[in-house]
Amino acid sequence: MKKSIVVVHKRQKNESYQEAVQWALNKLDLNQIFNQNQKILVDLNLLFNESYLLGNITDPRTCEGVVDYLINKLKIVGKNIWVGDGGYSSETWAAIISIGLPQMAEKYGFNVIDLNKDFIVRDVSIPKPLSLKKVNISRTALEADAIISIPSLKTHSIAVTTLSIKNLMGAINPKGIMHSELHKRIADLFTLFYNKPKLAVIDGFIGSEGREDGGNPVEMDLVIAGTDFVAVDTVGSAIIGYSVNECKYLKYCSEKGLGNCNLDEIEIIGDSIQSVYRKFRR
Repeated sequence: MKKSIVVVHKRQKNESYQEAVQWALNKLDLNQIFNQNQKILVDLNLLFNESYLLGNITDPRTCEGVVDYLINKLKIVGKNIWVGDGGYSSETWAAIISIGLPQMAEKYGFNVIDLNKDFIVRDVSIPKPLSLKKVNISRTALEADAIISIPSLKTHSIAVTTLSIKNLMGAINPKGIMHSELHKRIADLFTLFYNKPKLAVIDGFIGSEGREDGGNPVEMDLVIAGTDFVAVDTVGSAIIGYSVNECKYLKYCSEKGLGNCNLDEIEIIGDSIQSVYRKFRR
């Protein structure tokens, strides 16, 4: 079996945040994943409006590193890229403004989107569901040819960790339907995105421990990236002290054939889990 590749990179003192992101992306064969004709959704974690320096929402420097790579390295036209999220409905647009996304969009020519305000496609059926049979989902997310998830490195009170897979909840509305049998429903939701070309980039420059919606910042200076979301989230969870036995959504995803959650079958490029390990409290 071919191993899944996950890049773990601790930012060096002489590196900018954007350079650290692109160091990680350069280790992945993304020219084989993305092309100029794709409509790409870049899904950030903008759960609510607060400073990204607290670790609970995506760092705009991580976002810019990814977008710059797409446009200047992979030669994807900015108008084919949509960047945003669907966090708390009353705060998402304020978060978009506060991290400077409109100014970044003007610089690179991409589109900014609040997924909560997008047209919602209703009652989309999920193949072979474990728990979640249908979902209402943003049309942009559903129709995107490719998906890039850029979550913060955080713990979660129920899911244990909330990383690239769970971050896709930003595309659905209402989100409350996920809270029953959450682990199974995270896996079910991911099936809608699995066949799209995809990239997960965990923003671990400043992580957050304690609560998913207001935890305490933890400076990690990390980027964790790969095209197998399950493998990336497995490595990200292990780095902050949680196994797939605790993060059951990873096992459900693996059992559904959506990715690899076995660390023995994941090739880690860059820094080892042990060298960057730091237990996050919940």
